[in-house]
Amino acid sequence: MLEIERYGPVEALHMGKPLLVVGRPMMTVRCYAVDGLLVDSGLHHHRRAVLDFARAWGAGRVALTHHHQDHSNNAENLRVEGLEVLASPQTRAILTEGFRTHFYDRWVWGDARRTRAAPLGPVIETERHRFEVLPAPGHCVDQVVFYERREGWLFSGDAFLATRIKYFRRDEDFAATVETTRRLAALEVSALFCAHRPRIDGAASAMRQKLDFLVTLEQRVRHLHASGWPDTAIARELIGADPLWLRLMTLGDASAVNVVRSILHGPTPRRPR
Repeated sequence: MLEIERYGPVEALHMGKPLLVVGRPMMTVRCYAVDGLLVDSGLHHHRRAVLDFARAWGAGRVALTHHHQDHSNNAENLRVEGLEVLASPQTRAILTEGFRTHFYDRWVWGDARRTRAAPLGPVIETERHRFEVLPAPGHCVDQVVFYERREGWLFSGDAFLATRIKYFRRDEDFAATVETTRRLAALEVSALFCAHRPRIDGAASAMRQKLDFLVTLEQRVRHLHASGWPDTAIARELIGADPLWLRLMTLGDASAVNVVRSILHGPTPRRPR
């Protein structure tokens, strides 16, 4: 699946990897192009289309928001083709050493691929724009976002995703997610270029809604926990039961109860490769 989306001077390549030889992908992702800069590198499965997209925009650099395969997996191919790959210190270390994945990660997004990246500074300057590089941990430890203050553009990687969360991976950090969302909700944002669900209209409101949801959810989780409810019952009551496909596919690595456990006990870091 491939589709070009246009948001004024910003374009997105919307893509997904079929779970079988043919058919629609279960999940999709976007990389964005603006003023000679590519934000995230897309899927290796679509490496030729991503390269063509980058060349059509005259992109000379690709800036990665974090190391997950749907954001970094085509970086090495772009680097070999002459683009400069930029990443935060943590992302650079992870992509140099390689990282552990689960089978469902590889099924949906493809194998994790290593690459060498150049250091990402506090600001990315292009001919027309200035993107502030802001730390945004929670979804993963190394995530950053790119904020163009004059335009109000926020390239958020996976720091937004949706106003209401339905599940976490085991290694997601709820406390860090709340703090990141609080900082991003304080920005003046006119367009939220999320990798999975962009919000052009009502972007600032959507981020505030997510913050309100997270704060309220934590309060309710802690109340039920203090009342003696087990984690699984709290998750079913406040978030809902996991769909069968999620349970079978991830074997618990992505689930609603992981949200509750992250609130009460913190994240469970993935083992290094």
